[in-house]
Amino acid sequence: MGVLLVAVLAGCGTQLASGAATGSGSGTQTASTTATGCASVNDATKVTVLRAMHLVEPTRLGNLETTQTDPVKVRALFRDFCAVIAHPDPHSGRFMCPDEIGLSYSGTFYEGTRKLATFTFGASGCQIVSVTSASSGAKPQKAVVLGTAAAAAPNLHTDLDHVLGLSDREVFQPQTSVNQGAK
Repeated sequence: MGVLLVAVLAGCGTQLASGAATGSGSGTQTASTTATGCASVNDATKVTVLRAMHLVEPTRLGNLETTQTDPVKVRALFRDFCAVIAHPDPHSGRFMCPDEIGLSYSGTFYEGTRKLATFTFGASGCQIVSVTSASSGAKPQKAVVLGTAAAAAPNLHTDLDHVLGLSDREVFQPQTSVNQGAK
C-alpha cells in the first residue's frame, strides 16, 4: 500500500469539537454473538491497520500495513477507541491543531473473519477517533481526544504502539525523508 499524498497546510489545521458523539453503535456489552461496534469489544480477536500520511511536501514514509492477532492487544485498543467516543469532551467550538501533518491510522476489528467495526485515528494535531460499527446503516461516531475523552483512554498511545509493534516515536513521529527532486 503506497502512501497517499494530498496537499494540505501542514501544521495549520483546525478541528470543530462537539460535546456529543454522533451516530450509533456504542452501547453496553451484550451476550449476543452478533454484536458489532463497541458492543463487541470483548469479541475482537484481530485488527488490521494501515498508516497514511497526507503532507504538502512529498515524503518517503515507510509503508505500514499490519495485522495483530493477540486478543489482549486488539481488545485494549478497541476499548480505548470506544472509551474516547463514549466520553466526548463537553467543550465545543474551534480548536487550533498545531502539528497537523496528516498522520492517520485506519483499520478493521474482527472476531475471526467476522467484521466488528472500522476505525480511523487521526494521530497528529488534534487527534480524532472515529469508529463505525459493522452493522448495516451504522454511522461513524467521532470524538476529539481531548479532556474527558483523553482521560477515558489514558493508554491509547501505548496500546496502539503495542498493536503495531513499534515505539511511541515510530508511531506518532515517523521518520520521513523529503523528496528533494532532481539534482
